[in-house]
Amino acid sequence: MIIALAGKGGVGKSSISSQIILQLSKKGVVLAVDADPNTNLPDKLGIPVDATIGEIRNRIVKDPDSIPGGVSKHEYVALEIRKAMHEHDNIDLLVMGRPEGEGCYCFMNNVLKECFDGMIKKYEFTVVDNEAGMEHLSRKILPKADVLLLVSDPTKIGIRTAARLSAVASEVGMKVGRRILVINNLPGDLPQELTDEARANGFSDVVAIRHDPLVYSAGLEGSSLKLPDDSVLSKGVSEIIKMII
Repeated sequence: MIIALAGKGGVGKSSISSQIILQLSKKGVVLAVDADPNTNLPDKLGIPVDATIGEIRNRIVKDPDSIPGGVSKHEYVALEIRKAMHEHDNIDLLVMGRPEGEGCYCFMNNVLKECFDGMIKKYEFTVVDNEAGMEHLSRKILPKADVLLLVSDPTKIGIRTAARLSAVASEVGMKVGRRILVINNLPGDLPQELTDEARANGFSDVVAIRHDPLVYSAGLEGSSLKLPDDSVLSKGVSEIIKMII
């Protein structure tokens, strides 16, 4: 199952992604993909990262001759991706990063797609923390999303933004199964106005998560986001997982 998350900056997407990954890792090994150039997911999970897929791409595009003789580009990239993976407590983390500088990345994107197609099949769960533009999904580097979680802040404008992101997924031909709106960081109960706005924008599945002071405390301290099971965010994520598994 591939679970992708999208949302504008600051809505708590990476916090929710991290808790989904941590909860699913209790059921099996999870492939976690940080596809957001802001790269917040490793800090949330408490997994140090020293290599990204973007760095591999940039190096090969800049110097194609760096590939050793007798090794195909596909084999070399696949090997480098495996070396860039960070394994920790039933979580295999890959950080995508962003291409930089001039040069054509078409070949590299095609190779990455082939690598991920083979890699994802080996995992029961893949969780992808996307940037708002869903660049890697729109380029088909990652093949599909069985579940697309659109994360919004508790405002009508936020819900409309989530709806636009959902529309982008359709416009680029991304294969998406179930779409769920997650309204995060509510100060209290979900107001009827936001429920009506969600329905007006085509969302039939909605999960509401209240503000969790533990998330703020972890961010203030710069610590990983490993929350107790009875925390507000943990309970909200548990509800999401029950809906999709």
